[in-house]
Amino acid sequence: MKNILFIFSLSLSLISCDPEPSIIPVDYENKLVIDGWIEQGDFPTVLLSYSSSYFSDIDSAKIRRLIETKAKVTVSDGTKSEILTLKKDDRYFPPYIYQGTTLKGEVGGKYTLKVEIDGEIFTASTTIPKLAKLNELWFETAPDMDSLGFLYGKFKDDPSESNYYRLFTQRLNRDKKYIPVYLSAVGDQYFDGKDFTFSILRGPENLAEVSDDLYFEKGDTVRLKFCTIDRPHFDFWRTLERELYVLGNPFSSSGNEIKSNIDNKKALGVWGGYGVTYYEMILK
Repeated sequence: MKNILFIFSLSLSLISCDPEPSIIPVDYENKLVIDGWIEQGDFPTVLLSYSSSYFSDIDSAKIRRLIETKAKVTVSDGTKSEILTLKKDDRYFPPYIYQGTTLKGEVGGKYTLKVEIDGEIFTASTTIPKLAKLNELWFETAPDMDSLGFLYGKFKDDPSESNYYRLFTQRLNRDKKYIPVYLSAVGDQYFDGKDFTFSILRGPENLAEVSDDLYFEKGDTVRLKFCTIDRPHFDFWRTLERELYVLGNPFSSSGNEIKSNIDNKKALGVWGGYGVTYYEMILK
């Protein structure tokens, strides 16, 4: 016991001698960040930017340099290819997107992404799985709340294969675009082939500003995107959301790597296909 107390006292004295410990950041190499998707009946969309060290000074000029607007972005379905066009779109950040105008996604299709920047090539592939449908969708106010509550859904999982899902919502006249719900990606490992009932908690528009406001409001018109995704696409969002929501601390980590499906170690992110079923309801 005396030895333990001595070590504890020594530790306190060492701490008191250095009240302002210095943090020496390691050298950081910026990586290309790819956020791209394609869904059935719609054109592919890709956002490109660069990662930055946590300790970097940030101003408007540096943010501008982190946005990639000079890449050649190509999407192919194995038969046809299209070079995507750069457009400005204020619904996203960065507010520049690469988007197609002729090639549309189809259920069952496989799509390859190729990004070329200064001789460096980044590739990824994804599929659009078959669609799934909800059997029920409803709204319930939360306990002790008059008008705020959550959405709930129910569907039967296909028992013939492993399935993965992702959900988005948009409040009409309030949200600019579809926003992923809280913990948006789920696999069927715990309800394979069964009827599954789940709650839908509203997610933040900006993942850098995760809030506690998870409610929908009575009277809102809500649109829902119920998506099927393949396993690599699911693995990315599952591991990313674990860091964002479960930890929520820039100085903490689950110790697990965020899984990207981009075939280049100099890049982060995901290229994913969505099989989408749309719903709309007025919350009553």
